[in-house]
Amino acid sequence: MASILLVGADAALVEGIAQALSAAGHHVLTAGSIAEATFVATAAAPLLAVVERELLSNAAALRALGLAPGGAVVVFGNPDTPLPAPVRRAVLAELRLPLERARLIALAMHVQARIRHTGRGVTPPTPPESRPGV
Repeated sequence: MASILLVGADAALVEGIAQALSAAGHHVLTAGSIAEATFVATAAAPLLAVVERELLSNAAALRALGLAPGGAVVVFGNPDTPLPAPVRRAVLAELRLPLERARLIALAMHVQARIRHTGRGVTPPTPPESRPGV
């Protein structure tokens, strides 16, 4: 299913959410900070980033996540912490985790279906003249 990157300082909460997403069949990567998330995302661009609200202090942090084309960002955490306007516009949803785990799983499935529907997840075939040995 979808590749999901969870970023948060609360290790117990992140692990619990990771287990719920893994049980739903998603591939989950975890990180404790934006810097660590940037490193983790270089191996494979995640389709969905679930980030603790306090870590997204500016748009540069959002860009550093390195999402796959058509990917989305979901934030969780203290709703009293304001998000900068550019970040707020880029966020798909704001959740109260762990209470809204089912909503997070539904959002992950929705983003994956949206990618499939728009064709962004499909790699175009290599033309015969570009294949090695032909």
